[in-house]
Amino acid sequence: MKVLKIDHIGIAVKSIDEAKNLYSGLLGLNHEGSETVAEQKVTTAFFPVGDTEVELLEPTSLDGPIAKYIEKNGEGIQHIASAWKISKRLWPN
Repeated sequence: MKVLKIDHIGIAVKSIDEAKNLYSGLLGLNHEGSETVAEQKVTTAFFPVGDTEVELLEPTSLDGPIAKYIEKNGEGIQHIASAWKISKRLWPN
C-alpha cells in the first residue's frame, strides 16, 4: 500500500458561518460549496487548498457524531482522509 495524497482534512466546528470568516477572510480560501448529509446529521463546507481540501463539519443535531465529537473534544481536526494505492496482492477484488 502507498499513500498518494491527503484527500481532505475534516474540521469539526459549531458554526460553518462563523468558521467561514476565518477560512475565507483571514486565510484567503475560497468556499467551493456546502452540502447537508442528513444520515450523518452534518452540514459540510469545502475549501480547496492545492490538491486537497479543508472540509468544515457542522452538526445539524445534538445527537449526531460531529456534535458528540465537539462535546467531548471541542472544535478542531476530526479526521484526515487520504488516497491510497493498494496492491492487488493485498486487495484482489
